[in-house]
Amino acid sequence: MEKGKKEKETGIKLQKDYKVESHLGQASKEIKDLFLSLKEKIMSLDNSIMEEAKAKYIAYKLTTNFVDIVIQKNAIKAFLNVPSGKLNDTFNIARDLSKPKRIGHWGNGDYEVLIKNKEEMNKLFELIRQSYLYNK
Repeated sequence: MEKGKKEKETGIKLQKDYKVESHLGQASKEIKDLFLSLKEKIMSLDNSIMEEAKAKYIAYKLTTNFVDIVIQKNAIKAFLNVPSGKLNDTFNIARDLSKPKRIGHWGNGDYEVLIKNKEEMNKLFELIRQSYLYNK
């Protein structure tokens, strides 16, 4: 090969690198602030929690995802990786996606919670803590 010529890249990139910032692009300022507060609370649960931006959601995991976050313009959707019937939702804010008929979704788990403000975020965080403990 001649000097100065670039070698052809033979490696094929199979997965795009996604960024948390790209998920926040469409969100209102209130939702961005809400997400950053929620993220801080989630990360404070354990030093070994990993944040991984995917195409459709942001995953928080240890060995497996315990919560997946979808950022919308005016809301945050959280998918809790807890099997149907195993979540103690005293606030009655979680939607069981397995009943009466299974509903497909982007994240993991059987429960979905939609929040729009800080009061709801604190309730959601209690459910995220349960999912964290369940998947630990």
